[in-house]
Amino acid sequence: MALITTDTADYAALFPHGGKLAGLDVGTRTVGLALCDAGWSFAGPSETLRRAKFTADLDALRAFVEREHAVGLVVGLPLNL
Repeated sequence: MALITTDTADYAALFPHGGKLAGLDVGTRTVGLALCDAGWSFAGPSETLRRAKFTADLDALRAFVEREHAVGLVVGLPLNL
């Protein structure tokens, strides 16, 4: 299931039982990854993926999500540029 939104209530409704979220800070050379706990109270940095080809980046992201059992992704947007 996919949902692109800036409404936190809509996003939270997709995961009524919580679960870890993965945060992505997508740059041109790297993707910074962070994890939020299952109760959505605390988040912290996890690792940095060095960008390569799209398929390799996607495979690395999928492996991260599976390894960490993340139920959703949150992507940072550069709103102040």
